[in-house]
Amino acid sequence: MTQRQTSRAVDDAAAQWAARVDRGELTPQDERALEEWLSSDPRHLGAFAKARAISVHLERARALGAQFEPERFIGAETAVSMGRRAVLLGGIAAAAASIGGIAVGWKVWQANPSLPQAQLRSTAVGRAALSTARNFSTRLGETRVIPLEDGSVVTLNTASAVFITYTSSRRAVVLVAGEALFDVEKDRNRPFVVLAHDTEIRAVGTSFTVQSLPQQPVRVLVREGVVEVDHPRLAGVPPVRVAANSRIVAASGEPIIPKPVAPQEIDRELVWRVGRLAFEGETLAEAAEKFARYSETRILIEDASLAGERITGLFVSNDPVGFARAAAISLNARAEIGEGVVRLTR
Repeated sequence: MTQRQTSRAVDDAAAQWAARVDRGELTPQDERALEEWLSSDPRHLGAFAKARAISVHLERARALGAQFEPERFIGAETAVSMGRRAVLLGGIAAAAASIGGIAVGWKVWQANPSLPQAQLRSTAVGRAALSTARNFSTRLGETRVIPLEDGSVVTLNTASAVFITYTSSRRAVVLVAGEALFDVEKDRNRPFVVLAHDTEIRAVGTSFTVQSLPQQPVRVLVREGVVEVDHPRLAGVPPVRVAANSRIVAASGEPIIPKPVAPQEIDRELVWRVGRLAFEGETLAEAAEKFARYSETRILIEDASLAGERITGLFVSNDPVGFARAAAISLNARAEIGEGVVRLTR
């Protein structure tokens, strides 16, 4: 049995192929080899799209002139913000390291997602059918609805980024970071595949969310239909089918076990689509952590007993101050508003 490549090896190979394509070195034999490599593993297409996107954005940065300095372009305040989000790069770091300087292009894109979208087309890989390869992202506290050409819809949650690549045989989305809801149009000839870290989620026509946050396992919540989840680190273990009203947590090295979720809980979790957060008995500390995904303003709880108090209600996701004030009134506490922080005390 052929040993499956590690994610690091896949990223390294993708970076090498992307560098060769950019230099125009591919012969017809090389193009066939690239096609074979892209089709040999579901992760290859996504890794190649990421590596090409990084390269394209680096070229855009270089086009600004020889005196261009990425750190000055990003700005000091943004650079600090990027430092906090650096962990979001995940597996892409290996690819970036393999092509000297490419990481700079990726940083510029992360700090400035309003830059023009990269059209990752390459005549050298025409037969690989990279018909489209686009990137989309959201800033902190922002959501975005992305209609796709086949009728599918991707809804991005706060601080999220995806690469989308459609070919004649499959529809692929790389969730680089964050969370997204996928409402997939049926097409049995072209499965819809989401790649998040080393986890693959495959669907035909369904509705599900994928969450990939720093230092946390990938989470999948299925609202409609059925998806297959494959965790390559579990050698010899077949993909797991996950039905509607179920959740899985793809923790490294652990079996994937679907767990039932009540429809009303799914509805509650998806209210982020309309800029809200719903709590039903979560602790105040858990609520504060969740608000941190949507705003730079932090909620600090300086009393352990207060942190364990339970919260129920519907709140505006990017308004931690309003939430803290409401929580203070409800829990007979005090909310002290400062620059970039709200302190909750008894």
